[in-house]
Amino acid sequence: MSDQNEDLYLVPYDFTHVTEEALQYALKLSHIGGGKVLLGHIVKNEDDVLTAELKLEKVLKNLKDADQEKVSYKVMVGNIFEDLDKIGDLTGASVIVMGTHGVTGFQKLFGSNALKVVSSSSIPFIITQEDQKTDKIENIVLPFSYAKESVQVTQFAASLAEKYNAAIHLVGYRDKDEWLLRDMKTNEVVMRKHLTQHNVKHDIIKLPGKESYETELMNYVKESGADLIAAAYFSQGIKSIFHSFLESMITNDHKIPVITINAPDVMSVSGSFLTV
Repeated sequence: MSDQNEDLYLVPYDFTHVTEEALQYALKLSHIGGGKVLLGHIVKNEDDVLTAELKLEKVLKNLKDADQEKVSYKVMVGNIFEDLDKIGDLTGASVIVMGTHGVTGFQKLFGSNALKVVSSSSIPFIITQEDQKTDKIENIVLPFSYAKESVQVTQFAASLAEKYNAAIHLVGYRDKDEWLLRDMKTNEVVMRKHLTQHNVKHDIIKLPGKESYETELMNYVKESGADLIAAAYFSQGIKSIFHSFLESMITNDHKIPVITINAPDVMSVSGSFLTV
């Protein structure tokens, strides 16, 4: 198990190809930035625990020697919505690396409300897609708006950028409302101040404004060679438009991993990823 100052990547693992890819992604990050990987498997009944542990032992034995030294596992009885976060809390996980096929597969794997997993945890998430194309962190694209959640997710993005010496590209949401635009500019100032204080390379990207914000954002993601998209999490309700925006980021056609966190709880998160 990792010590108190070492990052721990928790990977929800159910023996499918997509979760195997999430494991490999977490391993690559742990080799680059240091840390350990924990496979978390949840079963419905106590009788299923031993069978799951035997299968996980086989998974570990099939890893390369250097990877075996980094990986451990934990099996828990329960359900994904309540007990994934419990595994994270018990083990001191720094981040959850979760694989998904996209919204459909994500819902199939974790229940009818895909982002309910994120909402039930204060631990940051890196969400990977099947056949994702990148295994490094050099460029992070961070779309932001007038909402405070945009500022809060910056803390996690900045900690990743520091760890992997990555650059953050801030892309502001175009809003026609003068007051909301003012709030967005205020957020921009706060975010840039935080990034500057922690010596994180960053720039402000101004999109052409000829197509929708989402279309031009994803065009920039592709053109810039982004390795990660940092998107704020919003609970459903008054900001449901942003909730839908996050879902679209998770299922982006470029298969770029997305980092997010249950923003209202971000300031209470502990762990070396959020010490900036």
